[in-house]
Amino acid sequence: MKTAICIDSLLEREESTFLLEMVLNLFPNSEIYTIAHRQGSILGTIETRPIVSSFLSHKAKKPHLLRKNYWILPSAVKAIPFHPSIEKVIVLSRGYIHGLNFPSHVKRFLYIVDWNLVDSSSLGWQKVFGPYVNEWREKALTKYQKIAVSSESLKELLSLPNAEVIQPTFRTEEYSFVKDEDHNFLFDHHLIYTHDLNQHQFRSVAKVLLDKGETVRVMGPFEHLLDVKKEFPQIDFAGDHCEATSAMYSHQAKAIWSFSTTFFPAKAFGALCTGRPVVVIDNKLNREFLTQGTYFMSEFNHDTINSIYHEIEASYLSMDRRALRRFGLKWNERLFKSRMVKFLEKNE
Repeated sequence: MKTAICIDSLLEREESTFLLEMVLNLFPNSEIYTIAHRQGSILGTIETRPIVSSFLSHKAKKPHLLRKNYWILPSAVKAIPFHPSIEKVIVLSRGYIHGLNFPSHVKRFLYIVDWNLVDSSSLGWQKVFGPYVNEWREKALTKYQKIAVSSESLKELLSLPNAEVIQPTFRTEEYSFVKDEDHNFLFDHHLIYTHDLNQHQFRSVAKVLLDKGETVRVMGPFEHLLDVKKEFPQIDFAGDHCEATSAMYSHQAKAIWSFSTTFFPAKAFGALCTGRPVVVIDNKLNREFLTQGTYFMSEFNHDTINSIYHEIEASYLSMDRRALRRFGLKWNERLFKSRMVKFLEKNE
């Protein structure tokens, strides 16, 4: 049975890319269908497969350009040429690719990873097309008899009471653990990830930490923080690196500050795998997943950040690093693959 795996975009490596790789491992001869693909942007297994994309691949070479074309996403998805030999489709949707037009004989499986690939609140004139786009993608859900989602929060957001929850995974094997007895640990810095962090938020956190005399290290893309970077020449901006490099920075951190708003707190779980506590945004999704070793920040003001800092100071030395690691490894690759297999098998 010829199988196709569908995903919204392949423009850069991010959390959903790893989920795609996990599913591709289950179907060695499958093809990939996507809205936009930039050749060479995704290394590894993905680029070795046949990849079919929409006309937006010519316009959207970067994620922000895909967002700019928000208003024509339905047209782009519906125009993707679907090969007649495909008999089974597994859709990993971030809110749009599930609107593909399938022949009636095709067996279809939908796993909603995320619903907000495009943050419509940040759009300009394209907002006028919001009602049309949202109606189209919500109606497209009716094409699937069985649906799985990545979290209880998403299940509630989409009002899908019968959907199965299959929690995502991340590259746990990249976060190695250094035992206390094998290393003289000096927890000498705070690590800040820049993903989804704006200039005001970064400045607020950095200023409190630096005023306390702390060493601050930063990982992740920082093109959007160039102005504020100039204000803090004493901060080490390491850039955007792989998980293994992130683990090296995490091991000796008092705490890791990660404010990503994606569908799964992978950076936070990675930090826990190294045995270190994390600070995250206080939202429903993070509360669902992160129940140990976590500080929740509701506002980016001095009093809130200062209060969390003092909590960390009072507890970072006494943290049970092994317990944090066990919790961080909870949603591992094997569990995700086994649950996906069961979902696909029982819906055959």
